Amino acid sequence: MWQTILAELGRQDVTITNAELEQLQRAPRIFVYGGGRSGLALRGLAMRLMQLGKTAYVVGETTTPAIQTGDLLLVASASGTTTGTVNIAKAARQADADVWLLTTTDESPLADLAQQVTLLPGKSKDLVGEEQASVQPMGSLFEQSVWLFGDALTLDYMQFAGVSEADMRKRHANLE
Repeated sequence: MWQTILAELGRQDVTITNAELEQLQRAPRIFVYGGGRSGLALRGLAMRLMQLGKTAYVVGETTTPAIQTGDLLLVASASGTTTGTVNIAKAARQADADVWLLTTTDESPLADLAQQVTLLPGKSKDLVGEEQASVQPMGSLFEQSVWLFGDALTLDYMQFAGVSEADMRKRHANLE
């Protein structure tokens, strides 16, 4: 089964553009949100963003401040219809923040709210049968794709912004 999973992940063809990297650089603060396992992957990305020198927050944590004009909300939802995620994106737009969506479809309420939509392979946990884009259960491929997107974004941003691994290591948690 390892080979099957790796083959599915190997079919990804996602490009991170300079415009997206510029948006990341421009944002004074970056907020991340996703439900379930997608949210766990974005929490990992928030850690890397902080290590890259960005101010990053996980929505729902007790120390997360109000989102404001110019901030960026990065959300993940395979279906683009997850009610809680849609509501959070609406609140971000009402605060004049930008929304970047990671999803499997560009036709959804979340896609309509987002300024940037990145399509990742996978399926919503609710799709079965002929609609399956993966042999893996539920949203596994999408969740893995969100994690890999975060790693690719980190590498691309390091090169774009001239951040070294040594720079990142200086920001790594030291109260462990």
